[in-house]
Amino acid sequence: MAQTEEIEVGSFMRARLFGEGFTATTSSDDAQAEWLYAELPAKSGDQTGAPRDKMYLFVSRVLGSTEEVWQAIFASDRLTYRPPRLVLYTSATYAACGLAEKIMGPFYCPDDQKVYLDLSFFQEMQTELNACDSSGADCQLPQAYVIAHEIGHHVQNLLGIMPKVRQLQESMETEAERNRLQVLLELQADCLAGIWARKIKEKAKINASDIAAAIRTTEALGNDTLQKSALGYVVPDSFTHGSAAQRHHWFDVGYTTGLVKSCNTFAGARQ
Repeated sequence: MAQTEEIEVGSFMRARLFGEGFTATTSSDDAQAEWLYAELPAKSGDQTGAPRDKMYLFVSRVLGSTEEVWQAIFASDRLTYRPPRLVLYTSATYAACGLAEKIMGPFYCPDDQKVYLDLSFFQEMQTELNACDSSGADCQLPQAYVIAHEIGHHVQNLLGIMPKVRQLQESMETEAERNRLQVLLELQADCLAGIWARKIKEKAKINASDIAAAIRTTEALGNDTLQKSALGYVVPDSFTHGSAAQRHHWFDVGYTTGLVKSCNTFAGARQ
């Protein structure tokens, strides 16, 4: 099995996000998110380790920022936020939800409350998905968004939203029905990632260019975008994460409002 490393940093809302009735500051434009990508020296005699060490530090700091944001939000509703672990691996590793493979992309496993990420996905964002500039110059917030989206799933799990969705999906007869519910879950995670981005805006020196790059990423990862690229056409009933427009919209809702109650993607849904 390929190399695996876990990262752990530091030691409401259900009604707002899901609906009880559901049954089925400004920084300069040229500032950069420098606190996320602070330099980390290579080990003595190891010049090849520097890029990897830098990425590990980046991931750790993003994870730490999500912990800070969600601890504060949970505390405001007198809840306790239990941060997840983030597992970095290469090629494949084992998760409580089954085998984690590179082809799956980043994902959250509710059974062990861990986020799984093959760092090569960040390279694919540039070279294959066109989610950010090929030079990597504007990839910082898009890469951080990917992690924040998965942390959004952890938030859903802690609040009981994810288990409820799974229960409803098990009662549905068709895959199309299950997929539609899955899309709502994923769009909500996009909205929660938008809230995270708003909360760290000043500390991370996030500017309009960074947000534009993050929004391009949500669009690049839309099911319609991916299907058009791979197949030349789209199959809406097979969507599991939402269209480019939907993902853009819900990230923007979270970022613009900064309010958890704004992320109720399930509003108006029926069993």
